[in-house]
Amino acid sequence: MRKAVMPFVLSVGLIAVWATPANAASTRAEYIAQVDPICQSFVGPMGDAWGTFTRAFKRTTRAGKAGNTKAFLRAVKNESQSLNQLAATRASLIGQIAALPPPEADAATIGTWLNHLRQEVAFESAGASANLKLQIGKYFRKLRQADKAERAGGQAISGFGFQVCGNPPVV
Repeated sequence: MRKAVMPFVLSVGLIAVWATPANAASTRAEYIAQVDPICQSFVGPMGDAWGTFTRAFKRTTRAGKAGNTKAFLRAVKNESQSLNQLAATRASLIGQIAALPPPEADAATIGTWLNHLRQEVAFESAGASANLKLQIGKYFRKLRQADKAERAGGQAISGFGFQVCGNPPVV
C-alpha cells in the first residue's frame, strides 16, 4: 500500500508545482484586463487619501506661519497620520496587483514597476516618521524620494497599455 501511495503523492505534488494559477494571465491584454479594474477600485480611496494629506499639509503650513506652537504640533501629527494612510492605501493596492502573476514576457517590467511603487510607499512612511520627529529636512527629502520613485514607476510602465494603472492619483 505504501509503495502505491508514494508515486501518487509525488505526482500530485509535481502537478501542483507545475500548475499555473487559475487567474494567471497568459497575455498582456488579459493581464491588463485583470489589473486595471483593481486600480479603478482604488481611484476613490487614493484620491481621498491624497486630498486628506494635501489639506493636512496646508494646515501645517498655516499653523507654522501663524506661530501657534500647539496648533502646529497638532497639524504635524495629523499630516503624518494622513501621509501614513496614503502609504497604507497605496500598499494595499500594490498587494492586490502583486497577487496577480503577469505574463512571463512582462514579468520584469511589472516587477520593476511594483518595486518602484513599493519604494514610494517606504519613502512616504519614512517621511511621516521624520515629520513626527520634526526632522523637517529629512521629511522633505523623503517626499522628494517618493516623488522620484513614483515617476520612475510611471516611466517603467509607460506604453504598457494600462488605462487606469500608472496614472496618478491611483499609483
